[in-house]
Amino acid sequence: MKCLVSGAAGFIGSHLCEYLIDKGCEVTGIDSFMDYYSKSIKEANIAALKKDQKFEFVEASLLEVNLAELFEGVEVVFHQAAQAGVRASWGENFKVYSDNNILATQMLLEACTSNPVKKFIYASSSSVYGDTQDLPMKESSLQVGR
Repeated sequence: MKCLVSGAAGFIGSHLCEYLIDKGCEVTGIDSFMDYYSKSIKEANIAALKKDQKFEFVEASLLEVNLAELFEGVEVVFHQAAQAGVRASWGENFKVYSDNNILATQMLLEACTSNPVKKFIYASSSSVYGDTQDLPMKESSLQVGR
């Protein structure tokens, strides 16, 4: 099975790529190395993966890459890519977040309509739960200050 992992150089994305390869999948990983995290940390996350023949890495933005080429042969999409730090998304950085979190997701979903993708798995952020004193967070936890 061939999988596409967006946000492949992130902590979760890189570990997901390793898991998929260990399970026998071919993986195409894409990451744009946004500056929220150090590029050297993300490069270290995928250093071993880049040596594996079952892994292909594409350094590009989902907003600019040729999605038709990226989706070639892909059966499952794991969408891990996002501009991190959601709490800072309002105000002067709104376009960065709306482009990389909303528009990029919409573009991936649109690409799925033109390609025979069997599954699309989307990861969200724990920030959607707000501030809570309950750890681990649960959907039923009350937010602090409410």
